[in-house]
Formats: sequence, C-alpha cells, structure tokens
Amino acid sequence: RLSASSKNIMTDPLVPSTFEWFQSIELGYEEEQQQQQDCLNKKSCWYCAKNNNNNDNDNNDNNNTSTPLSECSKCHVARYCSRDCQVADWKKSPNGGTAHKFTCAALKRVGIHMQITSPDDQASARQDIVFRIRFYACPYAVNKSITLGRGFLFLQGTSTLAEMSLPTTLNPLHNNNNNSNNNNVKQRSVLLHYLTLGEFDSEVCRDDFELATVRDRLKQAVDSHDIEKDMVVLMRFRCGHVAVGTAPLVPDYGLCKSLGQQYYGTGEGASSGAIQLNLDDV
Repeated sequence: RLSASSKNIMTDPLVPSTFEWFQSIELGYEEEQQQQQDCLNKKSCWYCAKNNNNNDNDNNDNNNTSTPLSECSKCHVARYCSRDCQVADWKKSPNGGTAHKFTCAALKRVGIHMQITSPDDQASARQDIVFRIRFYACPYAVNKSITLGRGFLFLQGTSTLAEMSLPTTLNPLHNNNNNSNNNNVKQRSVLLHYLTLGEFDSEVCRDDFELATVRDRLKQAVDSHDIEKDMVVLMRFRCGHVAVGTAPLVPDYGLCKSLGQQYYGTGEGASSGAIQLNLDDV
C-alpha cells in the first residue's frame, strides 16, 4: 500500500480521458451470469428493509399486510416504502452502507439484473475500475516495464464486470441472499500481473486457450503504445467479459517511475509476481 506521503503527492491529479479500447469479447460463462440474475433485493425498502409481501410469490398468507414500494426514478433499481426513506438513503445509507447518491449512476448502468450489455456502458465500467486502482496500477506497470521491457497489465476480477464496476459493495439488506441482520458482504478484489507477450504465450494461453483469441490485438497494442504516456491493459472478469485497451499513466511517467521504485523496489530488491488489491480499500 502506498504511504500517506505518496498519496498526498497525487492528490486530485488532472486525469486525461484517453482510455482506448481495441477489442472486447464475451466468453459466455452462463453459470456466473445466472447467479447475477436476481441478486438485488426487489422485495424490501432499501433504507428500512420493510417488506412488500405482494412481491413474494411464495407468500400465501392473505392476512399479511404489504407495503407498496416505489423505485428510484433515476436508476430504476433502488426501491423505497416512502419518500422519507428515499431522501434518507440518498444522504446516508443504514448499516454502514454507501449513500445512494454515490451509487445511483452505477446502478442505472448495471440494472436490476446486474448485467451490462451496451458496449459504451461496458467501456465506461472498465474505465471506472482502472481509474479506482490507478495509484497502484500505474507505478506497478511502469516499474515492471523497466525491468521486463514491453508488456501489459493483466487484470483479473474476482466477480463480474457489473459487480466490480459499482463504486462500493452494496448494503447487505440490498441483497436477496442476505438479511438485514447479516453484515457479511462479498469482498471484491483484482489481481494484477505484468506480463510480456512471451510470458502470455507460455504461461497463460497454454492453460487458457480462450484468451488466445485476443492475442493479435494485444500484440499490436504492446508493440505500438507510448510507454511514457499509457499502459496496455488486458481485463478479464468472471462473467466471461474480456477486453484489451490502453489506459493513461497517472499523473505522468516520471512520478509513476519514482513511486514504483519506492513502493516495489528496484533491481534484485524489486518485488516479483502479481499484486492483489481489495477494490473496496483503494
């Protein structure tokens, strides 16, 4: 983890919007996608957890009272039993969750079934993920490129693109598989590994031939990108979404080089292998 002094150096940098995506494919992992189909709670108020029994097909007790729920007019995902609950959740979510004003736009992008199908929305989601880890990923990529030469950052997500793109894990009461008394939330993390094309062929494609389908475009990006301005990124998520692109070095090559040496070391003292980042801690 970067020291506090290192973070202060990079406070509020001007981040250029020069992300460029060259190729994306869907490997179609149906089992993982199916688990996302009904992952958001449509039966309870997102603030007070009051149930709408009419939405429960398994509830045959006609004596139970129901509370009509209204959805957020912006994201059409969050649901509330009253205007008071909606206003309160917009400002501060209960049980340690994040206020809805910080998650509304991202929830609109993924929808109630937590899937992103629009190419533009997929590109935006990938950019958001890289942007969140830029203070760690950029120095790491620059530091490795000095030692290993031209290569790319291989980013593997522990969950689907949709779930990883949310700005925070959802409050437990928002999940159908959890109740309001369960404060356990699914941890989201990314594994970063800097690879040369030779390592990609011998270590990755040998065991995972599906990724070989993006090799040609990956090679073009690695051979042609400006190593002092951007880094090549190969992203893969558990839903089967794979993408190749370039991301800008933030804030610049010189500072990334300095921070990479400070954080990861140089020469024989340099750290080797991959690094894992908890997406909710960066």
